[in-house]
Parts: sequence; C-alpha cells; structure tokens
Amino acid sequence: MTAFRQLPQKGEIFLDHLGHFVPDMDAAHRDLARLGFLQTPYTLHRTTPAEGQAPTPSGTANHCCMLREGYLEVLCVSDASTPTGARTQRQVDRYTGVHIVALSTDDALTRSARLAEQGFEPQPPVNLRRPVPTEDGGEGMAAFTVCRTPESTMPEGRVQYLTHLTEDLVWQPRWLDHDNGLIGLRDVVIVPTDRDEAVARYARFLDREPAGIRPGVSRIALDRGGVILATVEAMTEMVPGLAVPTSPYIGLYGLLSEDLAATRVFLEGRGFAPRHAGDGLLALTLPSSLGGTWLLAEDEAAFPWSQRP
Repeated sequence: MTAFRQLPQKGEIFLDHLGHFVPDMDAAHRDLARLGFLQTPYTLHRTTPAEGQAPTPSGTANHCCMLREGYLEVLCVSDASTPTGARTQRQVDRYTGVHIVALSTDDALTRSARLAEQGFEPQPPVNLRRPVPTEDGGEGMAAFTVCRTPESTMPEGRVQYLTHLTEDLVWQPRWLDHDNGLIGLRDVVIVPTDRDEAVARYARFLDREPAGIRPGVSRIALDRGGVILATVEAMTEMVPGLAVPTSPYIGLYGLLSEDLAATRVFLEGRGFAPRHAGDGLLALTLPSSLGGTWLLAEDEAAFPWSQRP
C-alpha cells in the first residue's frame, strides 16, 4: 500500500470502521494502549435534532484508533436512558466486542432512501457530532450523516451507512502512526443465525453480488474491504481455535500491517500471543475488555477468504 484514500467517491462503498462495544472503557483504553494504539481522546457523542438546533448527548462515548485506511472505534454507554444508549446497552449485554459495521458512502441520504424501498425500514438519518481537539490546541466539531437500521431488519449489529463531512478533523495526521505497525482495516466476518438468508439480505443491503468462497463462506466485495458471511463451522475452520460465543456474532476482522514480522515482535513484547494462521497471516485473540479476534497480514491476499480450499 503506497497511496491512501479515506473517503469513497460517487457510487463507492468503503468498510469505514468497526465499533467494539465495551462495559469498562478504562480497561479497554489500557488494553488498546498495550496493543500499541495511539487513541483519540475520550469523547461524548452528540446528535443535532434539526438544522439550527444545539447538539444533545446521544448516550454513548468513544475512543478511536485512526488508521491510514479506516479506523477502529471503542464505544461505551454514557447514558442508558436515551434510545441509542439503551440499544447499545442491550448489545453490550449480549457480548463484549464488535457491534458496529459502518460503511462509508458519498451520499448516505440516497442510500437511506434506497434501503426504505428495499424494506429495511431505516431510521431517520442522524446528524452525529463529536468534539475533536485540534493540533493547535483548539477544538472542532466532527460531523457525520448516519443512516441506521433497526434490530428487526439487521439483527447482526448496528450495520449502517455514513457520510463523513469533516475528513481533516477525523483523520488528523498525528493520530495515524501506531507502534504496532497497523495501517488499514479490511474485511469483517459475520456469523448470522441463518447464513443463506443473511447472504441474500446483505446483497440487497449493499446492492452487490455475493461470491461463494468455500462451503459456508460468502464474501460481498466493497470498493475497499468486504463483508464475509460464514457459518460457525466454516469460520472456525478458517481460523482454528476461534471461539464463537453466540449467534449472530461479529467476531473477526482483518487488519493490514506495514511489516508483519515487526508487528509480531511488538505484540509479543507486550505480552500478547499472536499465532501463525497461514502463509503471511497472524491471528490474535483480543483481551476480554475488547472482545473479538484479529487476522493480520501485509497483503490482503493472505486472508483465508481470499483463497479457495
């Protein structure tokens, strides 16, 4: 990877970020630091109910680990009495780990209208805001338009479209270099309750054709990254030793390293145990404060869903 581009162009869809929901933000923050991430400051989310109205707290807060392509979000409940806080708490109670799959597009409003036509019952678009410190000591307001779907139509998690309105505030250069050498987010693997039904549903949601990779595994390619839908058996065959505690479950995703050998040495030096998972591929079970599993590679062709058995 020599050129990096954060935002999609017209008609493109990127896997923008994944969100871990955690019950103890302090523990998650410590473990992210031990994993080698430089994190954005703890920030309360806000929403703007209507044009011209002041932002109000939405009930959640986060730290982010910004990458040269995409990012990781770690999110906790700050107020369970709000609709967003209550939904987030229900998801945290199911399991600690990834519950947000955020897909970036140049026009979330158009995507929302198409989802309504497809029967996904999208919620009214949210004008999400969060304060962001700037390098000169000031503060800006990061802005996003977010299109969310209800649990009834996308039960695997908070699968959503968004449009970034303040790229320079979100991906500040000072936050992009990490001691672990990780630089990019790639595919996310989802274990739905009914895989065949989910493959058809995600194909409609993404307006993309799925490809069968191996028995029990389908991939829907995006313009950056992709969504993998797998059975429990197929997922554990791809990554031996992987635990799938419940269904549906978002428990595995791919990250790119600029130097996989150096990433391994760094993680081992911090007391982690990345394991060989194939040629040019490492697997790491994350601490219980975060939940989930990483697959790490220098070349995305090394990921098991890029290879046929």
